[in-house]
Amino acid sequence: MPTGRIRLLIVAAIAALALIAIPSSANAGLRSCGGGVRAAVVPCSKAKRIAHEYAKTQAKSLQGYRCKSRRSHGRCVLDRKIVTFRL
Repeated sequence: MPTGRIRLLIVAAIAALALIAIPSSANAGLRSCGGGVRAAVVPCSKAKRIAHEYAKTQAKSLQGYRCKSRRSHGRCVLDRKIVTFRL
């Protein structure tokens, strides 16, 4: 394999590793509340109640929060308040 291709592969690998190391803005500021629940700007006790209620009802709106789920994760948002959780 020519040295030019090897260098290109090394540069691409380093760039990919650097991108993986940068934290995602979607999870920035979220703190773990335990039990698979993460929250931003919301007390953990309220975040856990919202996650538990959504898991039971699958409602689109809970306590003013707009909720949705994809696969095995749920997300509820109200202004800058965010709650994410496993279903």
